[in-house]
Amino acid sequence: MHFAFAITEYFPFGGAQRDFYFVVEAMAKRGHQISVITLGWHGDKPSDWQLYELEKNQTTNHGRIRALSNYVVSLKQQGLFDYVVGFTKLAGLDVYFAADPCFTANRYRGLKRLLPRYRTYAAIEKTLFETPHLHSFFLTQHQQDQYQTSFGLNPNNNYLLPVSVGESFHYSAEKFEAARQWRKQYEQDTGRFLLLFVAADFNTKGLDRVIAALARLSEQQQSRFELWIVGNGKQSSYVNKLNMLRQLKFTFWGGQTDLAPFYFAADYLVHPARKEAAGMVLAEAAAARLPMLISDVCGYGFLAEQDKQSKVLDDKVIVHDLAKVLSGVTPSLPVRSDKNQNVSALSRAELCADQIEAWCQG
Repeated sequence: MHFAFAITEYFPFGGAQRDFYFVVEAMAKRGHQISVITLGWHGDKPSDWQLYELEKNQTTNHGRIRALSNYVVSLKQQGLFDYVVGFTKLAGLDVYFAADPCFTANRYRGLKRLLPRYRTYAAIEKTLFETPHLHSFFLTQHQQDQYQTSFGLNPNNNYLLPVSVGESFHYSAEKFEAARQWRKQYEQDTGRFLLLFVAADFNTKGLDRVIAALARLSEQQQSRFELWIVGNGKQSSYVNKLNMLRQLKFTFWGGQTDLAPFYFAADYLVHPARKEAAGMVLAEAAAARLPMLISDVCGYGFLAEQDKQSKVLDDKVIVHDLAKVLSGVTPSLPVRSDKNQNVSALSRAELCADQIEAWCQG
């Protein structure tokens, strides 16, 4: 069969982008013909995947999403594909992988309903979920319940994905010790707590909040920490603020294809996200048994709640609470927690591929 996969833009290191790539790759390995519909592709692409890249002529994000949505509908009407799978909310999809929270339930309120940006996103979401044959993958029960309440979905068309990450992220004493030795080669100072921040979008996932919390600490307290920042986000607006924290050590690592060693090397994951439907980084940290300091908006927050060394912090006062937690970190390094029973090593991509094929055949 010929499957088209739609995503706003592809770049190698985002959580949703990784899910997208692995699912497409799994479908390709099963012998299906693959097309990709997007506003931009950054990175390598298998030569046998057909790319439909729409020029970004619009000046606003919502204008670009509307154009991409219309583009998907246009291509589909030409009969080019058997099935269209989207990792972005777009009209014309047959399958939607819900990488984002429900816009209607969370954002479309008050005077915002009058703004073009909000009207555009709400209209596309409404068109998508009012499609009778739409099938959807959801990451958390809360997320599924919000869409269900907003749009009255057919429960038989939904699939709640288990929390799963690759085997390389799952803790073993050997992986932990190897990462600790690897850390010694790159840490700028020994005896500090290593904070790990992993994100493709630094602003949405709260890097500025991490910096603001550290800025509230005394210089003596700052000297107890080193911050590693992993991801291809824009560094320029953060470097100056970090340099002002004279006793803090920090490193920007850029995007990384092998993330597992970072989770084993670090002492805490800091993830004070402003928006996070689920949070693959939380699942990866939980698999590695790495303590987490996160905001309460994260869909996978229950993974942190089940770890006695992790903290789920109030998003409304996140900087204050994160600073308070960091200031109270005890001198001894945190001990790796027990195995989190809610994180499996099943392949999410293979689960999705199985279900997509089942839906097609049904």
